[in-house]
Amino acid sequence: MKHLLTPFIRPMAAALCLCLSLAANAALTLTEIRTASPTVLVAFFKSTTINANEVNTADLSAWKLNGQPVTAINKFVTEADACEHHIYLQVPALVSGTTYTLQTPHGDMTFVFDERTTFCESIKSNQNGYSALSKVRYAALDIWLGDGGSQPISGDLPSYTVFKMANGAVIAQGKVEPGGDGKDASSGDYVYRIDLSAVPEGGPYRIALKGYGCSYPFGVGGDFSRRLGYVSFRSLYHQRCGCPIIEPYAWNIKPDPCHTTIWQVNGPIAEASLIVTGNEPSFKAYGGYHDAGDADRRTYHMDVPATLLTTYEAFPDMFADDQFNIPDKFTTNFYIIGKGNGIPDILDEAWWGTMFWEYMQETNGQIHWGIETKGYSPFTTYETDKTRFGTEVLDARSASFASGMFMHMARLIKPYDAPRAAELQRRSELAFAAAGQRISAGHKLYYAVQKYLLTGDETAHQMVKDLSTNAGAYANTYNGAPEGFAGNAWLASFFFSYIVSKDQPTDPVVVDRFKAALKAAADKEIGYLAGNAYPVGAPANLRWWGSNTAQGQYAYPCLLYWSLTKEQKYIDAASQLMDYAQGLNPLGKCFMTGIGFNRVHNPHDRESAWTKQQGWGPRPGILVFGPGGTGNGVSVPPVTGLARERKYIDNLGSIQWSEFTIYQSLCFPSAVYPVLGQGGKYDARIDPFSPQQK
Repeated sequence: MKHLLTPFIRPMAAALCLCLSLAANAALTLTEIRTASPTVLVAFFKSTTINANEVNTADLSAWKLNGQPVTAINKFVTEADACEHHIYLQVPALVSGTTYTLQTPHGDMTFVFDERTTFCESIKSNQNGYSALSKVRYAALDIWLGDGGSQPISGDLPSYTVFKMANGAVIAQGKVEPGGDGKDASSGDYVYRIDLSAVPEGGPYRIALKGYGCSYPFGVGGDFSRRLGYVSFRSLYHQRCGCPIIEPYAWNIKPDPCHTTIWQVNGPIAEASLIVTGNEPSFKAYGGYHDAGDADRRTYHMDVPATLLTTYEAFPDMFADDQFNIPDKFTTNFYIIGKGNGIPDILDEAWWGTMFWEYMQETNGQIHWGIETKGYSPFTTYETDKTRFGTEVLDARSASFASGMFMHMARLIKPYDAPRAAELQRRSELAFAAAGQRISAGHKLYYAVQKYLLTGDETAHQMVKDLSTNAGAYANTYNGAPEGFAGNAWLASFFFSYIVSKDQPTDPVVVDRFKAALKAAADKEIGYLAGNAYPVGAPANLRWWGSNTAQGQYAYPCLLYWSLTKEQKYIDAASQLMDYAQGLNPLGKCFMTGIGFNRVHNPHDRESAWTKQQGWGPRPGILVFGPGGTGNGVSVPPVTGLARERKYIDNLGSIQWSEFTIYQSLCFPSAVYPVLGQGGKYDARIDPFSPQQK
């Protein structure tokens, strides 16, 4: 699968360039000529050094197109790999098919402007795979000139065609439409829409915009969407703790299980503050996930198995064994034997996330909040990490959440492994008793629903009925910071199983209450989706780390409600939201590592630092926190003065932008993207963007 981190199509400058003379400074390279509008060329430079002023833009006369000086210069400089300089040059209107020579202080380039081959930065699209399930698909047109700001289109709006790259055939055509009234507050831009709803399943395609240039390639459905689901789902395997990450399942990152010795410290809950001497009693533990750029395991992570289990119940026909090339056969100390255990991969992954909490449970049913250490692990493979991790305190919230999660896992794994199900049921009941009166309403309902559906226990069923009116809180908490799901915030997992029950009779009044809670959240999200020019899906007053790339979490109620009703507007909403992180955003950035054309290079991830040293790039499938918040790094214009959807620098140390978490960033996309791809198995040896694909 190494090819997943190799660009599928190199920048189009290679096809455009007829001759190129480079400046003596080898660190700075003029790599491509792009456009931003019919009268704005973009000289795109890459540099191995990070210096905002490395490109000399002070002298207009040094920048000439066909011998004539440009009339204005603006720039956008940002960290990437290592630094990108977008130099915006005001020129006479470009004519398609015409040969031009651009002279710069750093080298000259001769190119042919062609609306089908010259990349236009102002066209923003899903760079991987639009869902074929949706009837609403679009790209955005958004002219932004760095320190020159956003520019509206004057005069008539341009026309466009969508063509198939393999043969040039026009698939769809139309005219650009306004994306809203005036400047969009969330992006700070004037945004227009390019309707792609008539584009059929297939690809790769490009959009050719008259007078402007073309988009990045994109696809619809098929292997394009399946590949996106595959990469996203497998991000969970890459984050597994206590599990080898090796070929043929991934790159050879760590051949041995990591962090398997845990010391009994029972320290307070605090990040990177737990002192472990190594003299405390210890035990072995496997399962769970590294939290983020660090390696602690926390109660917050329980939303991963809960979400995977719920997704399987909603869409059982879309998931199968050996679907995502993950190992599922192990020795007793979790060295890999192979795969193909006959259990759907999504249940195997849910089991891995659940298993760790069995080790964290004491014989009286109480459960530790998680494990922690002092400071952070080094930027290398976790196999070589000598950091000691110890237990945090026993916490009622951990037992509270786990009581439902254990029972949920027991119920769905029972057809495949009855003894394992019985053990999980036992642990669930212990956890429920340990939580006692401190259990939250949502967790209590989760436990009761799963116990009733597993056992038919009428006491549990009465508990479901009594608690069902509380589910209305879901619409007010579904889009909050996911830490809340370990407390009083609500997941759909707490009640969805009851709606779709086939094994036990259900109360229609309760079913209607749960459906109403789901619909209220889905409808609320559709309202947020309509409130911004881009499908960010978050109101302006919603802000937590990663909230601007948390579309999987926002889309989830829409996806589940669609599974029940098949109302088109709900799958349309879910699909649009999930396009955002794949490039349909103001920066035109794919915020998921390993795929897309405008990629993230510097996720705050320990093992990605090592894979980058090997020349492989970051580990694939990491969805970084993305725009919003604050951080450090080189940017022109400064991000502090930009709208929320443009506040981003691809800077390793700026964790509000570059980090991620298993429970915030990876949990929901790993469940949603495979459904948008309509399930099925993706063959990682096939590149759907290859010119040979027809």
